[in-house]
Amino acid sequence: MLNDSVRFRHEYKYLEPEERLFPIEERLKAALHKDPHVSEKGFYSIRSVYFDDHHDSFLRENINGVDTREKWRIRIYDQSDSVITLERKRRKGDLIAKDSCRIGREECEDILKGRPFLKEGEPLLASFFILSRTRLLRPRVIVEYERTPFVLKEGNVRVTFDRNIRSSLEIDGFFSDRPLCCRPVLQGNVNLMEVKYDGFLPDHVAHIIEDGYMRRTSFSKYALARKFTNNGILSSGFPVFKKAE
Repeated sequence: MLNDSVRFRHEYKYLEPEERLFPIEERLKAALHKDPHVSEKGFYSIRSVYFDDHHDSFLRENINGVDTREKWRIRIYDQSDSVITLERKRRKGDLIAKDSCRIGREECEDILKGRPFLKEGEPLLASFFILSRTRLLRPRVIVEYERTPFVLKEGNVRVTFDRNIRSSLEIDGFFSDRPLCCRPVLQGNVNLMEVKYDGFLPDHVAHIIEDGYMRRTSFSKYALARKFTNNGILSSGFPVFKKAE
C-alpha cells in the first residue's frame, strides 16, 4: 500500500534496436556525466533475484496492468558480494519509488533459502520478513544484464542503457563468478533505455531522447524473464510489454 509520504520519480522506458539506441547514447555522452560508480569500461553487470508469493501476485498484477503495485528483489553488481541490496520497487503509473537496504552475504543466503530475518533499525527488512511469513515470498528467477549509466544533477536525471538482458533459474548460483545458465529475454539486437528524473527533465536531454522515432514502452524485466521459466504463468504468446500512447 502506498502513502503520500513516498517520494516518487518519473520513469520512462524505451525498447529499441541497438542501431537506434547507440547514436542516442553517443549524444548523451556530451550532455550528461558518467555515473561515478562505473569503472573505466563504462558499464557494470547487474544480477537480481526476484521474489514472489505462492500465487505469483506481483507477476499477475504486472500482467493485468494494476496501476499501483510493487516488486521485491536482491541485487549485486559485477558478480561480487561486496554490495548486496534488498530492494522494494513501487510503481504508480509512470511514477516509481525505490527503497533499499544493505545486507550481508550470509543474510542474503538465508533469505534465498526461505529463512528471512529481522534486524533492528531496518524497517524494509521487517516488511520483507512479514511478507515472507504471511505470503510465503520465495525467489522466482534471476535477471542479469549489463548497464551503462549516465547522470545529471539538474532534475536528478539518470539515463541507463541495459543490454544483453537474460534470465536464469540457477538461484543457488546467485553469487557465482562464472556465467550462469541463461536465456535471452529479448529478440535480436533489441535493448532497453530507461530515463528517470524528479520534477523535470531538462529540455536538451528530452530533445536528445525524443528524436522522433522513440516511443515509450511499458516493460517489465521480471515479467518477461518469468515467461521463459518452467514455473512461469505466461503463455508463449502473451504480450508482456506494449508501446505507450
